[in-house]
Amino acid sequence: MNEIFILRHGKAEDINETQSKNDFDRRLTEEGQKKTNKLSLFFNSLEEKVDLVLSSPYIRAKETAEIFIKDLDPKPDFKIVDFLSCGSASKEISKGLSDYTIKNKVVLIGHAPDLELFLKNLIGSSDIKLKKGSLAKVILKNHLTLSGELEWLITPSILKNYKLKVKGLTQI
Repeated sequence: MNEIFILRHGKAEDINETQSKNDFDRRLTEEGQKKTNKLSLFFNSLEEKVDLVLSSPYIRAKETAEIFIKDLDPKPDFKIVDFLSCGSASKEISKGLSDYTIKNKVVLIGHAPDLELFLKNLIGSSDIKLKKGSLAKVILKNHLTLSGELEWLITPSILKNYKLKVKGLTQI
């Protein structure tokens, strides 16, 4: 693995809005869907080719993954993994990733504070925030210890007024 992209799921409904009142079942809001779609289109315009997308099994993370993958070309492999569930420690995430070291570029989709803490450990920083719908790119420098350097961080506010030209259309 040479590059890891870390994507925190988009804005999700409040737990009181779900019929089950279960955190696992929270879905993306319409706003969360739109912002994830915009992020996907922007990411696709960067022509970053990813090999694998790994997602938490929680509904909001899976929905984020499905929207994110939709416009990617070529389509990466997609897997739901328990080690990205809510409450996963950085050590669990690192251990889970050991099964995918053959992949060059991997996207992780999950939750806060888990992915934020994992990102901080990867880059050796304690002062970074991963807001809902944010995507970070880390270039790995040491594959054994999973440590690297933050190349960029895209937040929904950065894309707010960004106009994307997609298939001859301009989208805001």
